[in-house]
Amino acid sequence: MSQAIFEYAIEKYGDRVEELYQRFSTEFPENDWDIPDDAWEKNYLCWLFFEKVLPETGQTIAEEFAEASKDMAPGMKQNILQMKNMIRSNFAVISGKDRFLKIKDLEDQTVYDVTLPREVPSIPPNKLLTGRIHPFGDHYRFTGIFVIKTTPLILDPEIFMNAFETGQVDKIENIQLRKGSTFQSVMNKYPSHWIDWMCKHYRIKERLKKDKICKIESKLTAEIEIIVNGLFEQSKDALRLCLAQGGFVKYGMLKSFDDDMRFFWDEGKCESPIAELRQKGLLFVGKMGFGDRNYKIAFVPNELRDGMRPILASKSMQTALG
Repeated sequence: MSQAIFEYAIEKYGDRVEELYQRFSTEFPENDWDIPDDAWEKNYLCWLFFEKVLPETGQTIAEEFAEASKDMAPGMKQNILQMKNMIRSNFAVISGKDRFLKIKDLEDQTVYDVTLPREVPSIPPNKLLTGRIHPFGDHYRFTGIFVIKTTPLILDPEIFMNAFETGQVDKIENIQLRKGSTFQSVMNKYPSHWIDWMCKHYRIKERLKKDKICKIESKLTAEIEIIVNGLFEQSKDALRLCLAQGGFVKYGMLKSFDDDMRFFWDEGKCESPIAELRQKGLLFVGKMGFGDRNYKIAFVPNELRDGMRPILASKSMQTALG
């Protein structure tokens, strides 16, 4: 989307870039940043296109783009209109997994869920970020260039808590799986609160953990068509990929699908395709031996594969036929 806005701006205002630079460069908040010229120019253009309200239009260039795009979905248009609400600060990284960061504004202590661009490597906890973020739907995004600093340990309870969460998820992802692993054998190793939240989602009211697990399996088996059809489309694509490889794949094969799974998650708070599958009991992440090495894998429960295949295959065929 940012690239599309840049292209619109260059097409409409390309012959006026020098004029706009002269008129507004002194208003640019990062005008005095000591960074290379090309990085400075990128930051300036981000500010000019996303934040600066042009006097002659009363809009930002991004807002003009949203209005000019007649076929744009209303939700995406709303996301673009939010982009000018920029937040500038120093942020501490509380937790990071793949493209998902939880950061804290060190000025007012507000915590934000931020999605990194795909080309930016994940950033570990306890780093200090200086830059700008803006709302975009249900999360925030960085814009322009941001500075990453290694700092002395930030004694923040949320950083410690998220370090604990990350460690606990890592332990669960070390569960040893075999080709014949059963649904119940894996779920028995899950923490009780994960089972409880699955029961809440599926409206199961058993009291004992083993009974809850049996009921979840029965629910998934009996209602697999309804459950799979209700998934995000990307979640279905991840399942198709796993099933096409026999029911499980090395986790790296799913790198195109986000996974923001956390140790503590609320029922219904699925923000990524892989997390949605994991929280609904449709996909396990663990370790499996291949030759003399142990690999992290994504594993569709054996008991659900046969029920999923015709649903996902017919959906795929419908899409191909238009």
